[in-house]
Amino acid sequence: MSEEKESMVLAEDEATIRTPQRGESRRVQLTGGSTLVVSLPIEWARSVGIKPRDEVHLIPQSDMSLLLTIGEHRSGTSESAIVIGPNENDEEILRKFIAYYIAGFDIVRFQFKGHSPDVRSKLKNRIRDQLIGVEIVEETSESILAQCLRGHMDLPLKKALGRMAVLTSAMETDSVNALCAGETDLAKDIMERDDEVDRFSHFIARQLNLAVHNRATIQEIGLSTAQDCMNYRLIVKSIERIADHAVQVASSSVMLNGRKIPQPLIDKIQRLSKLSRETYDNALRSVNTRNGKLANETIMKLKPILREEESATDELISSRLDNRAVVSLRLALESLRRIAEYSTDICEIVVNMTVGSPV
Repeated sequence: MSEEKESMVLAEDEATIRTPQRGESRRVQLTGGSTLVVSLPIEWARSVGIKPRDEVHLIPQSDMSLLLTIGEHRSGTSESAIVIGPNENDEEILRKFIAYYIAGFDIVRFQFKGHSPDVRSKLKNRIRDQLIGVEIVEETSESILAQCLRGHMDLPLKKALGRMAVLTSAMETDSVNALCAGETDLAKDIMERDDEVDRFSHFIARQLNLAVHNRATIQEIGLSTAQDCMNYRLIVKSIERIADHAVQVASSSVMLNGRKIPQPLIDKIQRLSKLSRETYDNALRSVNTRNGKLANETIMKLKPILREEESATDELISSRLDNRAVVSLRLALESLRRIAEYSTDICEIVVNMTVGSPV
């Protein structure tokens, strides 16, 4: 096609029909006897810098729409400079970096003001412990340059979610074992594992954020629609909360400090844990298979779990444990119930996913 004709494709034409509520409608035209052509809005083309002979990508979507993206040579990396003030502590600095990481920035530069070398060292260690795919590529006495690798090709979203889910399941199982057996060392180990769950949570949130801002990334991370991004973000948040409650059960074990739990109460705790874990496992299975029937069946099993928690609480109150032990175990029972409730939240999301979107 000649440059003159290419320019015409980018220009406004008489085939444009303006519809305020839905943007612009354009008639498809036949050219050359076999090629269908539709023009691009000139204001939009200019705003994104498209010129004749530039390359665009057309990606068919599952909802029968067609996604148009500009050529990959325009994408590049995103960089943001962060100036760290003298009053910001380690937690504030890390929280700020995580925000940039989840937002999808590829390069982040820290510029320190009035901080000791010890702060930089702690920050580097925390970044490595809590985030996936981050490398410190440059460091001076006043700055750190961190590069965030994309990573979704090597570790797709669903694979990362699976690893996060398995870690969380093991934490819940081990936390109850530690509680019933009084194994404080195991309980402390479980509390440290929560950082690994957070790493996957941040990594998945980053992938979903990138997909929301660039629809071409949706299929790259293994999803079908933009709606899936919202659903999986909610699922990840629920799994993260389940891991937090597993940590609470482990913390209760530490708080007991070797106090023996009566066997009848141990039996109640193990029964509640078994039901809660089954709910979680079924919730994950419904996510992996998009099985709305299984999700609904799992939701219906929450009421027996609530009754089991009530029975365990009655057993706890009737025991002769001291107040500190009673408080610790009451928190553990509540966390086991919350694990089941967050699992049914996941099931509700699956039910919504099976409905899909109106065409």
